[in-house]
Amino acid sequence: MKLTLSVVIAINSLFVAGACVNTAQDDAVEIVDFGIYNSNRTAPELIEMTDEIPAIVGTVFGIRVEAAGDQAGDYEFRWTFPEMQNPANGQVWTEMTGTRELKSDEPQSFLVRINNDWEAKAGNWTIQLERAGRVAAEKSFDVREPESKTE
Repeated sequence: MKLTLSVVIAINSLFVAGACVNTAQDDAVEIVDFGIYNSNRTAPELIEMTDEIPAIVGTVFGIRVEAAGDQAGDYEFRWTFPEMQNPANGQVWTEMTGTRELKSDEPQSFLVRINNDWEAKAGNWTIQLERAGRVAAEKSFDVREPESKTE
């Protein structure tokens, strides 16, 4: 009787462990593409797939992701980047955060646009999507000072 109980516990443990693995996979989303996009907010198009981004005002970059089936739902996103300070009000930024709903089988963009000179900071910029406390997608970009043109 003890042996049977041990076997049942072992089988239940394997089932629970398997369920945990599947749950973690259910939270992942696929990065469809990444890089530099045009500035059309309603229908951004990829201009160049790259993780090297020029620190130039007007540059739009980031990722497009897709969630399939039961992966749809609310995701928290976090952009982290080198420290920047708004000269108008002195506010210091190192991240932007928010929540967005991902719909099933519909690519969605998580993009950032460099709007001002003080935002054009070289360094590591990373976008991270989380759901239920787990990272579902993450992509880092190397934002670089633009190469100077020699005359």
